[in-house]
Amino acid sequence: MSAIHEKKPIIDVRKLNKEFTVGKNQVHVLKDIDLEIYNGEFVILFGPSGCGKSTLLNTIIGLEEPTSGEVIVRGDNIYNLKEDSRAKFRRSKFGMVYQQPNWIKSLNVAENIAYPLMISGSKRGNAIKRANHVLDLFGLAEYSKYTPTELSGGQQQKTAMCRAFVTNPWILIADEPTGNLDSISSADVMNIFKFINEDSKRTILMVSHNLEYEKYATKIVYMRDGTIEKVVDKKKVIVSDDESHKDLLEMALEL
Repeated sequence: MSAIHEKKPIIDVRKLNKEFTVGKNQVHVLKDIDLEIYNGEFVILFGPSGCGKSTLLNTIIGLEEPTSGEVIVRGDNIYNLKEDSRAKFRRSKFGMVYQQPNWIKSLNVAENIAYPLMISGSKRGNAIKRANHVLDLFGLAEYSKYTPTELSGGQQQKTAMCRAFVTNPWILIADEPTGNLDSISSADVMNIFKFINEDSKRTILMVSHNLEYEKYATKIVYMRDGTIEKVVDKKKVIVSDDESHKDLLEMALEL
């Protein structure tokens, strides 16, 4: 067992099931999902549309209550928390980046970034100061007083990453963060995620369709039809089941 796995997982998903009622039918979206994510890992979920990736992500952060099973985050079963407490837990422990940034259009860039701090009780001046500090870290200080929609797609997504990072969260969650970007902007965004993971030691959990991003991950999870088919821990020298990493990527191309 590698040293990283001698510790308890930061996220521990146990026998997770999620069903939706559609008309008279029950749709089983997640089926007995088990997944362990450790501190400092960069985990990417791959799989075809409709396989349950985003539902799993939303269940992990407390937005989609499971039909059965547990989600343990840093020792807390988040679905034992009341909804208000779970929302507070999510705001303080997770930073989230989505494909669409969803700006408050009446606020400028710095104010949008500062907003998660202000709704958590920080004074406006302190929140704006922290927002400007994070903008500077991300090389975006000159855009502080712009409205977000004045920025390019790549700049907006980097700004969304600033907003996710401003609360100093344990874990960054990203759902198709480069889905609307060109290849150059996508590479910039992924390199920032890599920097956050390696330099700031943040745990990252990302959903993506782009198999080229496997090079950024320390752990790759392949999903199909609501189940996890394979987990590849790239920190291990030997891949389980004696399959090479190349073989697993070729399998994923079929998803």
